[in-house]
Amino acid sequence: MSNASLPPGASSPREHGRDDGRDGGRGRAADAAPARGEGGAPGPSASGAANSSTMALILHAFTLLCCGNWIFGVAGIVFAIRAAHARDRGLPGRAEMLTRYSWYCLGAAGVMLFVMLVLTFVVFTQSGSWIQGIVPVTNY
Repeated sequence: MSNASLPPGASSPREHGRDDGRDGGRGRAADAAPARGEGGAPGPSASGAANSSTMALILHAFTLLCCGNWIFGVAGIVFAIRAAHARDRGLPGRAEMLTRYSWYCLGAAGVMLFVMLVLTFVVFTQSGSWIQGIVPVTNY
């Protein structure tokens, strides 16, 4: 299958110096040097943030923040509505308690939203190095 003819205009990966290693270890992939960064410096280590357990932990924490943000936001809105109904029925003590709970929940949702936005910024700025640690990205 590796010797199949290519359509017109297509080029083989071997013509660009890339090989997928299906030639029995005789190609460039068998004797390739370890990955190096710019200027010959060593590339990112496999024990960094690209470690699969670290990445899973980051994604689980991010998911928890997203879900917690929505849950606390919805609970805060529900408490606010119940406080308004209690105020309309003439129960000021209950309305004050529900209003306090509403502010607690909305405050927690706001903090989670802020942390989620900061983490989104961190993920967007660091994702390139994390991916580079998992799969070496080379530009030809």
